[in-house]
Amino acid sequence: MSILTTNQKKAVETVDRNVCVSAGAGTGKTRVLVERFIYLIEHSLARCGEILAITFTEKAAQEMKARIARELGARGLEEARRELENAYIGTIHSFCARILREHPVEAGVDPDFRVLEEDRANLLQAAVQDDLIESRFQEPAIFDLLRLYSEQTIKKAIQSVTEKAHTLSLTLREEALSVLSSPLMGEDKGGGDLNTPHPDLPPQGGKESSLGRCLTENVKVKVLSALEALRHLKGREFDGAEIEAAIEKPVGHWDEVEILRQIGKRFRRQKTKPETAAFKDALEEFIADQAESFGRSTREAFLDLAGDFETRYRQRKRECSSLDFNDLEREAVRLLAGSKPRSAACRNLYHTRFKFVMIDEFQDTSPLQDQLITLVARPDNLFVVGDWKQSIYGFRGAEASLFLEKEKTFLAEGTGERIPLVENFRSRARLLNQLNSFFQHLWASEDRTFESLVGARFIAPVSPGAIPPEISADPPRCVAENGAPTFASHPPGDGCVELLTIEREEDETVEEVRMKEARTLAERIRDLVNSGAYEYGDIAMLFRVATDIYFYEDELKNLGIPFYVVSGRGFYKQPEVRDLIAFLELLENPHLDIPLASVLRSPLVQISDDTLLWLAKAAKRAAPSMPFYDALLKLDEIAEIRGEDRAKLKNFRAFFFELLEQKEKWTVSECLELILERTKYDRYVLGLPQGKRHFANLRKLLEIAREVEGREPIHLGDFIRYVKGLELQEVRESEAQVEALEGNVVKLMTIHKAKGLEFKVVLIPDLNRKGEKRRAPFLLDSEYGLGFKVFNETNRKFEETLAYKKAKEKMVRDALEESKRLLYVGMTRAKDLLILSGSSEESGEEGEEGDFDDQANWYAWIRGWLDSREGDGCEHKIVKEHMERKGRLPSPLAQHKRIRTALERHEPIRVRVPESAHRIIESLKPITPVYFERLDLPVTAYSVFQSDPELYRKTYELGVLPHEAVKDEEWRVDEDEAHISGADFGTLIHGVFESLVSRPDKARTRLDEILKRVAGGLENRVFEEVKDLSNQFLSSPVFGEIKSATARYAEIPFVLRLHSGIVQGTLDLLYQDRSGGWIILDYKTDRISERHCEAGSPRMGRSSPADVILRPEGPKDPVLDSSAMPGALPQNDDAFAAASTLSGAHPRNDGGIAEQAQRYRSQLMLYALASHELLHLPLKCARLYFARPNETFDFDLGKMDYGMLRCEFEDLQKQIIAQRKAWLR
Repeated sequence: MSILTTNQKKAVETVDRNVCVSAGAGTGKTRVLVERFIYLIEHSLARCGEILAITFTEKAAQEMKARIARELGARGLEEARRELENAYIGTIHSFCARILREHPVEAGVDPDFRVLEEDRANLLQAAVQDDLIESRFQEPAIFDLLRLYSEQTIKKAIQSVTEKAHTLSLTLREEALSVLSSPLMGEDKGGGDLNTPHPDLPPQGGKESSLGRCLTENVKVKVLSALEALRHLKGREFDGAEIEAAIEKPVGHWDEVEILRQIGKRFRRQKTKPETAAFKDALEEFIADQAESFGRSTREAFLDLAGDFETRYRQRKRECSSLDFNDLEREAVRLLAGSKPRSAACRNLYHTRFKFVMIDEFQDTSPLQDQLITLVARPDNLFVVGDWKQSIYGFRGAEASLFLEKEKTFLAEGTGERIPLVENFRSRARLLNQLNSFFQHLWASEDRTFESLVGARFIAPVSPGAIPPEISADPPRCVAENGAPTFASHPPGDGCVELLTIEREEDETVEEVRMKEARTLAERIRDLVNSGAYEYGDIAMLFRVATDIYFYEDELKNLGIPFYVVSGRGFYKQPEVRDLIAFLELLENPHLDIPLASVLRSPLVQISDDTLLWLAKAAKRAAPSMPFYDALLKLDEIAEIRGEDRAKLKNFRAFFFELLEQKEKWTVSECLELILERTKYDRYVLGLPQGKRHFANLRKLLEIAREVEGREPIHLGDFIRYVKGLELQEVRESEAQVEALEGNVVKLMTIHKAKGLEFKVVLIPDLNRKGEKRRAPFLLDSEYGLGFKVFNETNRKFEETLAYKKAKEKMVRDALEESKRLLYVGMTRAKDLLILSGSSEESGEEGEEGDFDDQANWYAWIRGWLDSREGDGCEHKIVKEHMERKGRLPSPLAQHKRIRTALERHEPIRVRVPESAHRIIESLKPITPVYFERLDLPVTAYSVFQSDPELYRKTYELGVLPHEAVKDEEWRVDEDEAHISGADFGTLIHGVFESLVSRPDKARTRLDEILKRVAGGLENRVFEEVKDLSNQFLSSPVFGEIKSATARYAEIPFVLRLHSGIVQGTLDLLYQDRSGGWIILDYKTDRISERHCEAGSPRMGRSSPADVILRPEGPKDPVLDSSAMPGALPQNDDAFAAASTLSGAHPRNDGGIAEQAQRYRSQLMLYALASHELLHLPLKCARLYFARPNETFDFDLGKMDYGMLRCEFEDLQKQIIAQRKAWLR
């Protein structure tokens, strides 16, 4: 066993009872889980299949399984390592799905059910809601509901209430409505249990229950009691009597409530008179209680609609044999919790099967998930790991209290014990001391104890009984292998916590302050890197929410700092994505003005504003309701539009009409491909700043379309609604990844996304930001039932019911506590240095009326604590310097108060020149090239370097791209085609072949339309050649094998990390043949003469693992040759020709395909290495398909030594870096 701390060892080896491990941040909980799993195997306490391990994410499950596999292999437990493949290690949802698939009859589900991913489920819910509203909006009660709250508000409310009902183990069926339709909100009597109807409640639609009358009386008693305490106030005797009289008589109309409210305003809240505040609160509760009775019809209509939605949604899922994530949990619990013999049998089966149950991140479980875990585990075999301080997923139904309750239950019942882990191996001891101090201060009022973390980063964990070395407050300086001292990660004595306060000027907006803050942080990052203490990859910027992350992106761009936004929400808001979606909207309905104007003004067409104005005037001149599209049809009649813009509109109109006529024949992805092909929009975005990212976003939209089409056929309109829905729901879809997460770039991400990660330097900006605004007119709570806002007909405002008021107060309290935990997670990601920033004043952000948030103010918390700690490893700097405002401005300069005043008075505008003006001069100096010990290159670069280093230098070092280098893979081709380069021709063939293999069963019938779409605008001779090559491809054995493949994936982008940098590329095709082997296929359009084909390697039907075979028209199977590896002897000369090592002799020049194939060997080997390491697939071969001679060439991968292959490419990286330095000299 690896050396563990005392408590880690105890957690691993305690196997005779339940264990609750309270693991603080950075205390090695994953290591404990892995070691416990292996301990159970090593000591024959269980086999792999007898251990259930539940993780929070699939990524965590894969990481745990990989670590266990490595350890089992290292310890010689090969049998257990083989069994691990079928072990129960996964998420709670994957486990639920496995239960249901193992017992479909008992669970009453389709054994072949499909799991709906979250985005797909949301799309289906939206469709059900549309149908529901359409079919019922004419009912008077439903019509009034929609009129008062709006259709969109009701849809959101239904979705949130049904989601909350799921976490509470409820359904909103007919029998549940009677439970929810009474005001369960009395504090003295306690809230009812939503799962079981209260015995005093009548059926729905009956008269008010005795319980309801009792609750009303309780509120009335509270008001009268509070009023009694005010009778001594001089001059308030009459007011008190008036209120008492109003309360005693029944309140039947909103006018009477308003009278009562006006009387109550005569009593003012005063700090010196708490009895007045108590009376005001009681009176507000009484008014809210009256609102409850006035809103009876609203409540019943909403619950009726919500229950109907639930029923319809369930039916739609049943029709398509699908279950969403909520269904998986609910059906699994229903199966195991039932009282019937089949349920008992299932419970006993899992009790017998799983000798040990381990749960990771238990603080992030919901009550329903906790119920499932309890059903599966035995009374003494549960092992849970978590930390209540890191519970930050309340929006998913997680409750931090469950972890604390589990601790108490184990101790109270004597069935288990609590083991704390407090030794932190992540952060400097000096930094931990500050974090401990701050959070002890923050949680001082809590009834739970805050356990401080102990710095253990710079000592090795010790075995029990050993004497631990002293833990120093600061790390020692690092020493390099050659003995020369290097810079420590953070010099001893320096501060470890910094607070940067951005001074806010009187006339500055919130957006302007954020821009100043972003600029300050960008400069701080630059200074840290320039000091030599850190690299960009050591730094992360963590955000509470990602709403305004673009301010920080802009300033990083301005300073040339490389960065990567990790899983932000920005994908659907990127201009290139919006342009294409607007085009699709226009294609779906040409009479929409906004999409048409958007497309015409965008780079897709790029007409001027004046032309757009004339087009609009021509349309509206005929009739105000006339769409722009009609004016486009009558373009020839608009004399004001002339010249280049007229030509652009004519070209667009011709293309659009063609597309409009054919749109029903093409899939969404094919429409997108045609738009890009004809407009050259993808090439346009490549020329923009951050062009690679914009281009990758276009490719990602294409992949999303293909993915949706792969599930089931989807209409263009449905796809638009799908994407629009994802944008409105703020689905966390990140921009396309063009940098590896491990690359030398600053990472920008939300704190939620950073959970489980660590960075040397962490920056948490925008501390003044308020929590997420919530506008929810309907709230469901386990204690208070359904609360809502009811419309007051007298003052024309919405009034909160008492249940709503109580539920909202509870929600705000919970959100405030979660906000503290979120801050804890963010701050504990730092290893060396924590930088915090905010502004000197409140943000002043105002929400709409009725909004509420968590009321947390991170800046005030930190500033109040830090002022007393400054100088003790903490630094507080107030940034007063006027910042040059770059990037996005929320309004024109002339709209700023001081500038506008000066202009109105005809006075000169006073401009303060920033102290950093010299940077402008510095930026004009020639740039000296700097070469780092790092390579981030595409796959093709390695082939180019080996073949022609000078071409590599021009292309990848100097950026002087050759004319042909449009398609990376076709880096050396002939240029015989008229009016089209060889590289363009290769790209064209790739596009056609990609469309053909996407639906091989319909390839022949779709060929003509594909050719027309992709190559329709080319010269006839080129078009015919493309057609001939396509038909030849369809008739080839390789296409036959693709058609019969059990799985196939086209255009797979990847990022592979090697020692000295990352490799980026895209696989043309990856497919699995009938034998189960995976084949990498790459298309090539090189011209190879017939004589050369015959002179090439011998044609054989099948290759041996050690040979590289040339197959005439043979099926394509990507095959890497193990004989190419060091130590492998070539079987014959031809094999040797095809298998030369990366750095060894060049192959024999026989002028045939074998020689041509060697040009691409590095490319194919990198594809194989990426597929092996990233996809973990059993690769059979890597295959080249030469389209013109209709030949294939295979590299055998059957016995490939991938470790050696990785070493070869890493050596090649070193050669390139060495050559870089030589060029520089």
